[in-house]
Order: sequence, then structure tokens, then C-alpha cells
Amino acid sequence: MVNIPGISTIADGKGKWWDGYDPVDLYGPVHSSKDDPLRSSFANQFMWRVDDAITKYHPDVIYFDEHGGDSQVDLGVHMGLGFLAPQLIANYYNKALKWNHGKMETVVNLKGIGGQYNSFQNSLDLLPYVEHSLVKSSEKVIEREIMAYPFQTEESISEWHYQTGQKYLSAAEIVKILMENVCRNGTLLLNLTQHNRGDLDPEVIQTANDIGAWLKINGEAIYGSRPFEVYGDTTLYYTRNKGKLYATIMNWDNKPVYLKALAINGATLGKVTKVELLTNGLPIALPFVQNENGLTINPTPQAKVLIGINNPVLTSQYRVLRITHSKTWINDDDPGVYVAQGWFRHANLNSGDFNNDLTGSNTPSAKWSFAFTGNQIALIAPLQPSAGKMEILIDGKRMKIVDLSTSGGRKSQQEVYRNNNLAPGKHAITVVNLGGGSVAIDALITTSLH
Repeated sequence: MVNIPGISTIADGKGKWWDGYDPVDLYGPVHSSKDDPLRSSFANQFMWRVDDAITKYHPDVIYFDEHGGDSQVDLGVHMGLGFLAPQLIANYYNKALKWNHGKMETVVNLKGIGGQYNSFQNSLDLLPYVEHSLVKSSEKVIEREIMAYPFQTEESISEWHYQTGQKYLSAAEIVKILMENVCRNGTLLLNLTQHNRGDLDPEVIQTANDIGAWLKINGEAIYGSRPFEVYGDTTLYYTRNKGKLYATIMNWDNKPVYLKALAINGATLGKVTKVELLTNGLPIALPFVQNENGLTINPTPQAKVLIGINNPVLTSQYRVLRITHSKTWINDDDPGVYVAQGWFRHANLNSGDFNNDLTGSNTPSAKWSFAFTGNQIALIAPLQPSAGKMEILIDGKRMKIVDLSTSGGRKSQQEVYRNNNLAPGKHAITVVNLGGGSVAIDALITTSLH
């Protein structure tokens, strides 16, 4: 591991192990707030290094610990990324489209995308497009509500850099932080503090192993998941994945669990047909009662603690329920959805929409599409006064023009298009904004009949 202070010069190395080496070759040329970041020697070398990494390794994610815009100052200087970001990101996305055969399967994570440390104060009109194109990253700050777009939170198991005698977060504390992010549409970037020689304390290794073991059992509630219409509270976190709802409970004590948000025939949840507790082996079916007041779940003697995990809180108190229900719609943000520029997501609407969110557009000709397998499909959208029109295409063929305007009040969760006569197999539905007012997509219903 190289350990040369970033502010050193070649003269500072005299008599040291790096005598004769110029730190400029490692860290780049000196830069200051007086330089034009886009034309400085530092910026030029930085861009070439990033391009070299992109070309050699084809990364799925690139994360810069720096602001995306140009209105924030770090350590007293403009680091330059706010000026370089458009060039760097366009280069990355364009190259990724080639190696992924036209599919956009890569992303850039950056700081300062809105929020308390918004770095786009000089260009607020860009924020909706930036949120659409990047993932917002924040250091030790978890969003307070469900976000329309994914975000990243950076956390460290202890100090960011190793200190003798430092105290570590426990595996249970880290899993709680993870769930606080995931239930709000976020991810967690965790720093495992290491010694200067690159190794980890045994306690850190044990903690990482415990988290991995817990995720191996309960990962379906996290990996590839999306937020539910509400995120939960301080001891309960909701997620959804592939038509199932998951409730991650932090104070499981083998006593009845009451989930008020899961009342029958809600905006997102249908009639519950099964509740299972995830375990090391096969899930355990649990008795339950669902009514207009919520869902009550009763543990059974078979609901034993998890094994293979050292942390006692994770083994007994942090448990995940898999909830199967009748309303298995596909939300407007589910995997497989392709959203082009001109469509923007909106969360926490409280207007009766499926999963409490929508994808809307005010841009004529903007397209939204979804690939599916089946022989039936229906499109769910809200009707409202002064709304516009959408064109529906199946496999590129024009099927119908839908008018989303209505003379009455707003009507949520309306079936505006249905096709029950598709050939069994793979298909794609495309929605085009025809203008005349704003339009929105809420959900899809697909069916495979054999």
C-alpha cells in the first residue's frame, strides 16, 4: 500500500523510501481554485485515468466521492468534478452502451444531487435530469422518506481511517442501517476500516461474515427489491420483490405481530394468502388474520432462531416475513421497465395510486417501455382533468390511443388499456406521450395462460 501524503513534493522524499519519486505522478498535478478545472493539467490527467479504468475493466458502477455540480467547494478549492462530470459521464455511458449491446446497465454515483449539500444551486433546472441520470450519494445521511429515484448512503464500520482502539458497529447495527436505506429506495456503501497494510481486525471479519450469513437467508427482501407504498418505522421495514411483500422486523420475540399498514384491499396490497418466516431451511408458514384494520401474524413453535450467525441479535430479533397476496401488479419502477428522457418518477403522492407513486411525462414523443412474457396485459393509469393522450404499442405495432383526461375529479388506478389476445411468449409494451397535457403510468398487469 502506498502511503505518501497528498500535499508532498519530490523534495519531501529525500532520505525516505520513496526518494526520487514525484507525488505528482501518483496524485496528479497541483490544482487550485484559480485554475479553470476543465483545462487544468490535473483535470486532464484525471480524465485520462478514469477513461483508462473504464476501457480496461468495463465497470457496472463508478462512484466519485465528489459533488456533481459546481456550486459546492471542498477543502477550499473547486475539485473540478462539477465541470468534468458531463464529459466523464457521457464517455462512460456511451462506451457502456457498446459493450452491453445497446442496453444501459451502468450507473454513476455522485454527491451533491439535491438535498442539504446541493451542488446544482447555479443550475436548479438541471436537477430533474441529473436525478434521472445519476445516483445521489450522501455520507452518513439516510433519506427521511421514500425517494422516487435510487440513492446511496455511505457508512463506515468505525472511523474512515484506522485508529488504534477504535470501536466498531455491530452486525445488527449495520443490518438496521441497510434496511433503513433499502426501504426508502436506497443502497448502502459500507467502509470496512483496515490497517495500513491492508488487513482487517478479526472483529470486522466476523461482523462481515455475520452480515453475509444473514443476507444469504433473507436476501430476497433486499437484492433487486423496491420500496412498498410506506417504508415502515424504526423497528419494521417494508420492501417488495417479484410480486411479494417483505416485512423485516427488528424486535421479533415470538409474539403476535400486528401490521397496521397491511389492511385488506389497500391501494397496493390485495388479499393476503400466505405469510412465511424466512429461515435457514424452508420458510415456515405462519397463521394470520387480515381485515380492514391490518394484518395480525401469530408465530409457531417451529419459528426457531437462525443458525450460522455469531451475533445473537441477528439470530433471534432480526427476522423477515414473506407475504404473498392477490394484487401482483407490476409497478412503474419494477425491473424490466425502461424509462427514456422525458419521463420522471414521483413518490409519496398519497392520491390512491398503486404503491403510492407514478411515472409521468410532460414531454411529447417521450417513450416508456416494458418487456414481459405472457399472452395478456393491462395498463393502469390515473385519469384527471386536462391530462393528455398516450399511444400504446405492442411489439412496435400501434394498438390504441388512450385519452387520460376526464371531466370529473381525479380517478386513480384506472385500467386504460387491455389486450387478452397476445400469442404466448415474449413481448414489449411501449407507451408514447402524444401531448395535450401531462400523462402518467401507474402499473401493469400481465398474465400467462397455459
